[in-house]
Amino acid sequence: MKKVIILLIVILITILSCSPNEKPTSKKILIESRTIKYKYSNGKLDSTGTLYERIIFDKQGRDSIIENYNDGGSLFLSTKLYYDSIGNKIKSVDCKPDGKVESTTEFKYSGDGHLLESRREHTGGGFNRGQFKYDSLGNRIKEIWTSEWYIDDQNERYASEVILLRKYNDNGYCIGVKESEDGKPFIDKKTLFDSLGHIIYEDWGDNFQKYKYNKNGSEIEHLYLDINHKLVKRLVSVYDTNNVRIEYTTYDSLNKPIEVLKKELIFK
Repeated sequence: MKKVIILLIVILITILSCSPNEKPTSKKILIESRTIKYKYSNGKLDSTGTLYERIIFDKQGRDSIIENYNDGGSLFLSTKLYYDSIGNKIKSVDCKPDGKVESTTEFKYSGDGHLLESRREHTGGGFNRGQFKYDSLGNRIKEIWTSEWYIDDQNERYASEVILLRKYNDNGYCIGVKESEDGKPFIDKKTLFDSLGHIIYEDWGDNFQKYKYNKNGSEIEHLYLDINHKLVKRLVSVYDTNNVRIEYTTYDSLNKPIEVLKKELIFK
């Protein structure tokens, strides 16, 4: 369970701290995006969907407010994002529907714009902290992830630390990762990369994951496999001509579609 939680933390922080190519080149101003979730029933797509995510953009085209909705279409989390004068994301605040703050994340940068630290404080207790170091070429060579969690229903508190060391080739592409968990000796993380540094295979011990990308470097397929390399779940992404992901379909272990997310971009 601890590794799953840590993985979710890493994914969340990565999303919040990076700047993906999701802004079209159109002269129109992007003011909002809406993602609708549709379910499949007996192999057929339901014609009515529910609101899954709503993003409001600021005048610079950056994420300003992100709203997340449950399967019933009700808001369960709203995130407000803040930037400094040069465009670095410096803070995000997660709020519940009643306006109460659930967590706050702050980001620190170097003079040349590299993310040095992210720290997420949970209102109910606990934190997640990421620290990042770079080589002279700007490659991120070290990550330190420290977490402290309190699980209410189990009345349990624990702390964890994961350190990642990344190796790069002469072209600046990551070709290997070493990992140390809670002070244990470093081991080579069983991860394979393609010639452009994209992860194409990961061994998580009790499961395996595989990835495919389009010519723009965006992920188009993500496979989850069990310990026997049998399919557990398949995720497929579709992008528009500006490389913005507009569809995200989930398939079950029989490779049958069970739901799809469709994004609509709203311009002014």
